[in-house]
Amino acid sequence: MQLSKFSSTQNVRCPRRRCPNARRPGYLHVTAVFTLMDGQGQSMTYNKAQSIIGSSSSCDVKVAGPKVAEQHAAIIQKGKQTFLKPLVGEDMLDDSRSWKDGVALRPGVSYVLASGCRLAFGTPETCFTIGFEEGTGSNPLVEMMMKGMLASSSPEVKRALDS
Repeated sequence: MQLSKFSSTQNVRCPRRRCPNARRPGYLHVTAVFTLMDGQGQSMTYNKAQSIIGSSSSCDVKVAGPKVAEQHAAIIQKGKQTFLKPLVGEDMLDDSRSWKDGVALRPGVSYVLASGCRLAFGTPETCFTIGFEEGTGSNPLVEMMMKGMLASSSPEVKRALDS
């Protein structure tokens, strides 16, 4: 199992207005950080909002191991959430898979990660632990769901929540 380091930041073009914290006018400076630790305790830190994991030399996170595809999965950080999106494993003949905490994942689906999740690529034995600073404060998706549940709740529940 081999892990290599990639460290960079990503500039994102701001639409129609100047970004106040930009390094260059019209650009927003985005930095995302996560660390992967392998089974031997070796860890590498990556600074990128989206990192591709795979065996190809063009991948941000290079993982060598049996059944690891050239572009196997993506780790994506959006706002306060970090996601793993497997890119392979859909075909019946394709035995390349990704796992989160021992559970096989479907390709093309984004899975929310928590710091400390165990991720595996290719085989369940090619395992890593991901670490990152989890977002604090409210989550807009959870807030939206709670508002929807409150809107459809009974008058008794609404009164109890108001008091």
